[in-house]
Amino acid sequence: MRKIVVILSDTHAGHKLALMNPATVLWEDAIGAAMQGRDPAPYHPSLTISQRWLWDCYQEDLCNVAALADGDPLYVIHNGDITWGSKYPNNLVDDTEAAQVEIARWNLQPWLELENLQAVRIIHGTESHEFGRGSAARLVVSGLNAWEPNLDATELRHGLFDVDGVKIDCAHHGPTTGIRNWTQGNQLRYYLRSLMLDEIIAGRMPPRVVVRSHFHDFAHEWVEVRGQSPDACWEADILVTPAYAMMTHYATQATRSAYLQAAGLVALEIVDGELAGIHPFWRRMDLRTEERL
Repeated sequence: MRKIVVILSDTHAGHKLALMNPATVLWEDAIGAAMQGRDPAPYHPSLTISQRWLWDCYQEDLCNVAALADGDPLYVIHNGDITWGSKYPNNLVDDTEAAQVEIARWNLQPWLELENLQAVRIIHGTESHEFGRGSAARLVVSGLNAWEPNLDATELRHGLFDVDGVKIDCAHHGPTTGIRNWTQGNQLRYYLRSLMLDEIIAGRMPPRVVVRSHFHDFAHEWVEVRGQSPDACWEADILVTPAYAMMTHYATQATRSAYLQAAGLVALEIVDGELAGIHPFWRRMDLRTEERL
C-alpha cells in the first residue's frame, strides 16, 4: 500500500504578500453598495505581483504532488498560520476577518479537485495570525465542509499521525533553522534528539518524522539514537516547511535582512508501512535589487 502525505504551511491568507487563489470570491462592502442602491456583489480580488509568483509556485508544486501520487491515496496537512490575522493590519487584501478565512479556504480548494484526496488536517499556528486559539483553522474547516460535506477535514493543535505504522509529528512551532550558515541544522538535531529520547524514556516509539514550520524556510536533518543492543536503534527525520508568503518589512527586520525567499511544500511517501521517500518541492528567490553604479 502506498500513500502520500503533503505538508504545507504559512500561507497567511489575507495579506497582499501571501498566497491567494485567483478564483477567490469576496463580497463588496455593504454600505458602499447600499449607497448605490443595490445589494453587495461578489468579486475576485486582484493579485499582486508577489501573489502571482506564489500562485505559480503553488500550482507547480500541486502538479508535482499529483504526479508523485499517481492516483494513490493523498492526505494534506496544513501546518499552521493559515491566515494573516488582525494584530498587524497593514497591507491586507480586505480588512475583514471573514475575507481572510475565505481566501484561506480558496487556497485549499485545488486539493479538493483531486479524486485521490482522502483527508485534510489543519494545525493551529501562531495565535496572533489566527484570531486566537485556532479560530481561523476552525472556520476554514467549516468552510471546506460546506463545500464538500463528505470531506474528512478537521483542525487540531498538535498532530501525531499514524500512516500505516509510520508516525508523523506535526506542530507549527519548533526549532530555528539556524542563524549562521555553518551552524544550520544544529538546533534541529538537538531538538529532534531530545524529543526522541523523551519518547524512548517514556517507553514509546519516537515518531519517524517530525515536522515544524513558522520560519518560512526549508530544512531537513536526520538523527539516529543507538542503545546497547543491535535491536535498540531508532532513527527519525525532522523537517521545517517553507512558506507561501513573501517577507514583510517586519520579517526583514526579524531575520536581520535575510534576502533569500523560500516557497514550497514537502511530500512524504509511505510504502507498506515504511517511509520510502521525502520529496521537497520548493525554490528560493533572491530579493535583492542588483544595480551597477
